Amino acid sequence: MAEIKFRKQPLQVKITYIAFLIIFIALAVIHLVPLAWSFLSSLKTGPQYFEDSFGWPKEWHFENYIRVFSEFKYKNFSYFDMLFNSLWYLVVAVTVETFTSALLAYPLARYRFPGRELIYTVVIFANIIPIIGSGPAKFKLMDALGMINNPWTIWISWANAFDFAFIVFYGTFKGISMTYSEAAKMDGASNIRILFQIIFPQAFPSIAAIAITSAINVWNAYSTVMLYLRNYPNLAYGLYLFDGASNYVEDSKPIYFAATIISSIPVIILYAANQKLILSNITAGGLKG
Repeated sequence: MAEIKFRKQPLQVKITYIAFLIIFIALAVIHLVPLAWSFLSSLKTGPQYFEDSFGWPKEWHFENYIRVFSEFKYKNFSYFDMLFNSLWYLVVAVTVETFTSALLAYPLARYRFPGRELIYTVVIFANIIPIIGSGPAKFKLMDALGMINNPWTIWISWANAFDFAFIVFYGTFKGISMTYSEAAKMDGASNIRILFQIIFPQAFPSIAAIAITSAINVWNAYSTVMLYLRNYPNLAYGLYLFDGASNYVEDSKPIYFAATIISSIPVIILYAANQKLILSNITAGGLKG
């Protein structure tokens, strides 16, 4: 059926389709080649890697993936220590970031009050023009408050609702009919109950899509940990540290690549399993005044 529809398209449309197909194939190759090269490198010994880093392994050393769990370490942190830090960091960061963005977007999308337009404008401005220069000031402030290397308070810095998630949630809440809220209000439901039992269930696909996207970013993030949680390295930061200290580990480069492949598996599975949910709900969100 799709082939018949393609044949009936004008020549210009066919050329456009073919051009986009070529571009997407090229992009797929560009992203897959480094992954394939990392996989092949992970199956070599150290000398094989340095002799011919772009060649095929002379022998396939799958035991490198087992060695990751015992030899991939930095100082006193083992692979499982860094995995644990990645998991709690992911759960807390995603929960706080998603929840705070939803709590800010909801009143701005559903209620009229003084200052609403100003807050909305500031959020959009913060998304369009990132204020990178605030990094040093943020670090000094967090250091003064004792939040550096403090997992009990670091979550406060993640309560930042001025992000892309706000834009998606704002459009989602705007698109939910007020009829549901009004009916619940007539039945005596409070605003909190309406939010959690009426609005959030209807917005769950968008919330889940944002949470999954945020989880992928948090899992791969190392700069935040490097600045604020150096004493609690996650896997992403651990890979950075291990690569710098790899001269002290036998067959360090193959183990490094094996650890990279293992660490990328969870996010690949997460995205592959929820690809339609992410794309359908992220593209559905938008700016609605």
